[in-house]
Amino acid sequence: MFDFIKTSLKNKLLISFLSVGILPFLVLFLYTLFLSETQIVKKTTAEQFNRANVVIALIQNHLDSIAKEINFLSSLDLMDDILADDIDNRISILLDKKVNDLDEKVEIFVVNEKSKIISSSNINSIAKTFIRKKKGADKEHYYFIKENIFFYSPIYASFDKKKIIGFIYLKYNLSNINHYLIHEDGFHSYITLKKSNFKIGDNMHLDFSLIGDKNSIITKNYFIVYKKFTGKLKQFYFVYAVEKDLALKFLNDFLRFMYYVSGFILLIIIYISLKYSKDIVKPIENLTNATNNIVQESDYSMELLVNSQDEIGILTQSFNNMLKTINSALGKLEEENKLRLKRFISLIEVFNNIILTQSESECIEVSIQEIKKLTNKKDLAFHKEGDKNSVDVYTTDFEHNKKIYFGSISLSVDDFKDKNEKDFYNSIATMVSLQLDRINLISRAMAVSKAKSAFISNMSHELRTPLNAIIGFSQFLITYEELTEDQQDTVANIESSAHYLLNMINEILDIAKIEAGKMEAHLEETSLLDLVNNSYNMLKPLANDKKLEFNLISDNLSLEIFQTDPKMFQQIIVNLLSNSIKFTQEGFVNLEIYNDDISVVVKVSDSGIGIAKDDLQKLFSDFTQVENVMQKKHKGTGLGLSLSKKMANILHGDIVLTSAGLGHGSTSTFSLPIRD
Repeated sequence: MFDFIKTSLKNKLLISFLSVGILPFLVLFLYTLFLSETQIVKKTTAEQFNRANVVIALIQNHLDSIAKEINFLSSLDLMDDILADDIDNRISILLDKKVNDLDEKVEIFVVNEKSKIISSSNINSIAKTFIRKKKGADKEHYYFIKENIFFYSPIYASFDKKKIIGFIYLKYNLSNINHYLIHEDGFHSYITLKKSNFKIGDNMHLDFSLIGDKNSIITKNYFIVYKKFTGKLKQFYFVYAVEKDLALKFLNDFLRFMYYVSGFILLIIIYISLKYSKDIVKPIENLTNATNNIVQESDYSMELLVNSQDEIGILTQSFNNMLKTINSALGKLEEENKLRLKRFISLIEVFNNIILTQSESECIEVSIQEIKKLTNKKDLAFHKEGDKNSVDVYTTDFEHNKKIYFGSISLSVDDFKDKNEKDFYNSIATMVSLQLDRINLISRAMAVSKAKSAFISNMSHELRTPLNAIIGFSQFLITYEELTEDQQDTVANIESSAHYLLNMINEILDIAKIEAGKMEAHLEETSLLDLVNNSYNMLKPLANDKKLEFNLISDNLSLEIFQTDPKMFQQIIVNLLSNSIKFTQEGFVNLEIYNDDISVVVKVSDSGIGIAKDDLQKLFSDFTQVENVMQKKHKGTGLGLSLSKKMANILHGDIVLTSAGLGHGSTSTFSLPIRD
């Protein structure tokens, strides 16, 4: 995404200049846009609370003063006139004067103990019955009825301060406190009750809820604060709202100014950034273009022009000096590479000649001759005892797994000053040691092979003759001698063991022949179905003895005649069938043969003990058997599958063994390619 910045110094400088020019302006703009509004809102809210506190204090003081006026009027001796039948006009004059002094929508009247209004500032109320609040119902001597608050005070007789002769009331309409509220353009205030439509002041709807004694709220169009009254209006809330546009007018005007000016400032910053980034990068671009030309033409002998004395000029001069150094170094490197290549080829030739040697003496002789060619030294020789000016040769004692001293070549590598030259001749000595080890290993392997062949040959002659004699005598005893049943069982066991040993010897001899490369396939035209039927019939009695379901399936065999070694082919099938029958206690053994356009396939499947996944490949190794519950009952050499697979390979085929696991049977698949 930012590759245009990473790959261009000009773009980096341009971005840097733009960042330096724009970021401070952007920070100021964002601060004004977000943080300034927050500060203004905070300040406006504080001012609203201050104004609300002032208004609440004025209203509460006003109501307190009215209550004091009522208390004062009730204490005048003039109030004793209410006891007279013909009340004196002095009380009415006093009440009228007090109403005029208050200059508000109020009514003051005096009520006797019979709840009859005997004097009032409103002449129409005189002689009416006033249902007053029960005595003692409000200890603060005021109460509310709808939009009116009634202040009252008991009148005590001047001659008996414990005797109440009446009450003085002041009916105060709450709309009188409207003039204490704030009425300005953009400012709104009113007094209301919680969960009520009653309001005093601006009759407007602000969608919010009164929660707690005071709070501040910001709606879409207003900054609102509210606070609950204390004292006589303790159930009422004072609400004060300021229109957002008015509160943020200065900020909005400033932002509009910033919007108008920002475009102009941005254009100036971009112009200056482009100009200076281009002036700085232009000489570097010239240097880069010249460098690319040098690389493409591989001409390190050229020299760039120095057009200035500033840092770019110094860089260009340094670049010219570097070109001279590179040109000189390339010449030396080319000569050195030619020399190293020549030495490497010589080393390969030496190794090839040493590898072709067949004996220790030949290996040493060839090695000395090759080193003489490389060093032009005629006095090189091999010694059984070395000195400090010789290259030592070691061989490996494989029985004890250690290196032993073999001899040394009289070449002092310490005379070479070049470390690579020393390593060169030391590597030849290492190669000589490896070749000597190889010759020794080949000699030992051939000796072991000859000994094994001799052993197998002797065993075949020494053991097969007496075993055949044992088998013959056993059969003679069983056939012609009158033996008891126990004696016949004993002789039968002797015959069975002899056959087992003879089969084991034959399998070992076959393995030895295969490893020696002496077993070859004798191909001839053969009927596959006849070979399979012979194998099936040969092992059918064994399957019948175990009461197994033994099936031969050849429906998909369309190839009647096939060129193969019939003896090997049949031996492989017999081995596979013998294993399946041997390790299947109950169930089935199926022998299936079929072919397609590519190969002939013989598949032997059973419901036997199965094979664990980890053991499948082990069974193809010589003398290997997998431990199982039937191993003790059916002993063997562990050569059957191994021998079968090797015979299949001689026939250019293969055997694959599969199983779903222990207890799930197994399948052996023998396949041979169909040759054109």
